[in-house]
This record gives sequence, C-alpha cells and structure tokens, in this order.
Amino acid sequence: MRMQNHYKFIPLITLLLSGVAGMATAADDAAPTVLITGSNRGLGFEFVKQYTDLGWNVIATCRDPDSADELNDFAARHDNVAVEYLDLLDHEGIDALADKYKEQPIDVLLNNAGLMRGPDLYQMIGSIDYDQFDRFYRINAMGPLKVIESFYPNVKAGNLKIMAALTTGQGEDGIPVPGFSLYKTSKAALDSIQREVAIRWKRQGVKVVTLQPGRVLTHGESAGPEQNTVDIEDSISGMLVVMDNLTMDQSGHTINWDGSLVH
Repeated sequence: MRMQNHYKFIPLITLLLSGVAGMATAADDAAPTVLITGSNRGLGFEFVKQYTDLGWNVIATCRDPDSADELNDFAARHDNVAVEYLDLLDHEGIDALADKYKEQPIDVLLNNAGLMRGPDLYQMIGSIDYDQFDRFYRINAMGPLKVIESFYPNVKAGNLKIMAALTTGQGEDGIPVPGFSLYKTSKAALDSIQREVAIRWKRQGVKVVTLQPGRVLTHGESAGPEQNTVDIEDSISGMLVVMDNLTMDQSGHTINWDGSLVH
C-alpha cells in the first residue's frame, strides 16, 4: 500500500497499519465513498489518488471538469473515480449534484476547495476591497456550508459519517503578516462553521473535523529558510489517518496532518 511508504514519524505508524489498511481490505466487497471538492490539482488531486489507491469510490469534483485534463486522465484509468462539476459559488449546481447522488451514502465529505490569495493590498486593513471580501466569504465559508447542508443526508447514510474541511493557515492563527486578512478571516469563519456543524449533528453520529495540512508547496513555490514544509504525499496520508481514527470526542476540533491537536 503506497501510503505506508510516506510516513516518516513514529506515533502514527501503528494507526496506519491497523486502521487504514483495514479500510483497504473492507473496500474489496463494499467500497466506502468520499466526495472531494477542488479535486483537479494540488491537495485535492492527491486526496483523489490516495483514496483511489485504497479502493474507495471517489466523487472528484471541480469547477471546470472539461479542462481538468490530469484528473480526467486519471479517472479514465480508474473505474472507481467519477469526475463531477461543483462550483462553490453555484448553489443550484450543488443541489443538482446532491440530487444526482441522493441514493449514494457518502462516508467522508471533504471540503478541500477554497480561495487562497495574498499578500494583496486589497486584503490589508485600511484598503479592503469589499467586492473581494464578498467573494472570499462566499467561496471559503458559505460555499462549504452549502455543500455540507446539501450532502448531509448522504453522510448520515454512510458508515463513517465524517465531514472534514481544510483550513490551510489555521484560520485566525496563521500567516502573521499583512495582506491576507480576507483569506484568514474567511477561513476562521469556516473553522467556526465546522464547530457549529459538530454541535448540530452530534446526535446523528456525524463526526466533524477541520484539517491543517501543514506548509505544502503545491504551486511550484520555493521553501524559504526555516520554513517547515511538508511533502504533499505525507500531508495527505497523514490526514487520511486522522480521519480514519477520528473519535466523537475530537469532533469539532482542528487537527494537524500529523495528528497533533491545533484547538
């Protein structure tokens, strides 16, 4: 199993072997299902590849499936991957996709898609562009919430009942420099939404987690001095282990890719 080769830290090795390996075996008869937003590149595409390797059914969504060449090529080689349209700004489209899959239980709903920009003058206090403010909050907070509400029946019908979202920057705690205010505060809003969802559907057995993937270089950036970067394969495999071993007591919390608690 490819995930085993990526782990470089000791505490999660046992969890990986006992937990995730068990998922792959179970997938032989009745594969679990994951829906991933923003699947065409970066973290989202790596989630697609690793879940596929585990034998899961993968609903890989993105804003423009017609131009997602790498994702489409991957899906053409794997019968358990379906590529679908989902734009966080298109609420009617989200409902349409939920209606298409209304009979499909979903074990993990993974809100990965989001808008990341900065540093920008229009994100600095004193020169905020309020049109951009609206766009950031619609994509990073309102859109994921709409996905959560629309696919709740699917998750409730699944076995694992996990709703996860990526925070890439630890919301209000991350990126301590000017020029990221809209990104940071919209992600903080998503963190808060996740906690509210955890409270709302706890009695239904739904487990909610916000995931911190670490400093992953997905756009060809160069790592600066003293930056603790994480290989994308390690980040994703670590988050899979976190979700596989998620307990109800952890629901509503933010957890690092390596299993450590953020808050």
